Amino acid sequence: MTKITAIIPTFNEESNIQRALESVSFADEIIVVDSFSTDRTVAIVKESNAILLQRKFDDFSNQKNFAIEKSSNEWFFLLDADERIPNNLKTEIQEAITTVNSFNAYYVYRNFFFKNKKLSYSGWRRDKVIRLFKKDSCKYEGKVHEKISTKGEVGFLKGKLNHYSYKNYNQYKKKLKNYAKLQAQELLEKGLFVTPYHLFLKPIIRFFIQFIIQFGFLDGVKGLVISWVHAFGVWRRYLEVLNLKYRKVKIIKSPIENFDANNADKEVSIIIVNYKSWKHLKNCLDAITHFKQDNFSFEVVVVDNKSEDGKLKEFSEKYSQFKFVENSGNNGFANGCNLGAIQSVGKNMLFLNPDTIANENVIDEMITCLNANENYGIVSCNQLNNNGSFENIDRIFPGILTLFGITRAFYRLLAKETKQDEERIFPDWVSGSVVFISRKWFQKINGWNEDYWMYSEDVDLSKKVRDANGEIVLLKNVNIIHNHGGASRINIGTSKITKSEVLISKHIYIRNHFKGITRFILLFLLVLMSLISKTLLAIIGICFFFIPKLKLNLYLFFELIKYYGHSLKKGTWLSKRSMNLPFKNHQ
Repeated sequence: MTKITAIIPTFNEESNIQRALESVSFADEIIVVDSFSTDRTVAIVKESNAILLQRKFDDFSNQKNFAIEKSSNEWFFLLDADERIPNNLKTEIQEAITTVNSFNAYYVYRNFFFKNKKLSYSGWRRDKVIRLFKKDSCKYEGKVHEKISTKGEVGFLKGKLNHYSYKNYNQYKKKLKNYAKLQAQELLEKGLFVTPYHLFLKPIIRFFIQFIIQFGFLDGVKGLVISWVHAFGVWRRYLEVLNLKYRKVKIIKSPIENFDANNADKEVSIIIVNYKSWKHLKNCLDAITHFKQDNFSFEVVVVDNKSEDGKLKEFSEKYSQFKFVENSGNNGFANGCNLGAIQSVGKNMLFLNPDTIANENVIDEMITCLNANENYGIVSCNQLNNNGSFENIDRIFPGILTLFGITRAFYRLLAKETKQDEERIFPDWVSGSVVFISRKWFQKINGWNEDYWMYSEDVDLSKKVRDANGEIVLLKNVNIIHNHGGASRINIGTSKITKSEVLISKHIYIRNHFKGITRFILLFLLVLMSLISKTLLAIIGICFFFIPKLKLNLYLFFELIKYYGHSLKKGTWLSKRSMNLPFKNHQ
């Protein structure tokens, strides 16, 4: 009499294993190959008549082949723990193994259940897998979604397995993430080079095929969800290839590791980060030298991001009452601010751009405001541009409806007004050119985020305060003069870098503060719109290359292409100038 062995691979399947064991009770032998479960799976198996084997998981094929080798029966049926065998299929299996024919294996069709409700479409109508096979002529191959390799003919069984894979969104998404890691290893071994096609087009194609061509829309919301999550799985697969290929484990130390929140010998530390902006820095420091310090004590810490033009020594001698610190390189605004904070001793810190001109009374007002409410994380004030205009004070965090100018305009029309009174407004974020923050709040949010080399670090800082249940306050009735752009927008070469960093910083912010489908959509839209707009502007730049401002668009297009190429190569959205870039050589 022909005997059959049922094999069930498991890892933390306590909610499924009992029904799976009952489903294969017709088998002459049941082997459970477990990957050292940490729940009650093993205990449940031990209470049954199944044979328990435990093996450290490396991939699905090796796990199953290991169990096959441990049995002496000729025929096998492989059952996942979240599958069930209906009675008609059990009968058909028993008939198949006793029938003399040329088949060494059999395909079995599956019904896919979405929260215990069967999907009729969405690509599952013809889903089939080889599950019944002979030992001597069949072997599993592949790390994930493994397949049977067979030397003989393959038949088909009419009965269908019931597959209860989708319990809830998070469980299924986690499952696909694990699959993606294993598939990535396989693709990397084959030498796959990931391109924008893999990261952006293939997920969309997968969604279109499953939801439209395979009639997923007829399954309603269930079809939409399952199509989306499979598209996410495709995207995640190629992202994991990049992670494996280019990313090593990198422990980034806290940017304010040596910062002491209790070190407060002064009321205020004025911290200024400079890079070759000496003309504006002179005006800024000259204004501060006239402070009387009647209402508050202060210090000034100037961090020079290694201008290397001989001016640092000259300024440190001229303004000897202030502290000058030379950074190890042009490490970006956030890094310079953190370095200045570590070198400071103020109870509060005022981060200023070198192209600002501060007023003693304004600082006093900000101190009063900050001390009035411990929930105020950041305080700022109006900024008066050198042309007599004021900068925007009602700033909104980037999001689905606020990432682009057109949608942001509509959002402002429809959204409720920002909370404000006669003296204060509570925007989402404030400009980094004037940021007043207490020493304790600064440590609470772990300082400035050095993922950013330039731009959006102020948005990120404000977001961290808001996420910590703090408030952002801007004083409307006092102002600091800001020679906007004087510190960075000097010539075409500088503008090429700064304008490209504006765009890069948006990618980083989305990566840092969004998850799942929202992050994917925002990044996709940002990449798409950036490529379209910069390509069109580059064409204009070619036609009018004799006009410097239009010629700049051509440079920006090439900077964008280099950035996306760098992102694919390194598997990161960070700028090549970022202090937190993988493999960056910090000296």
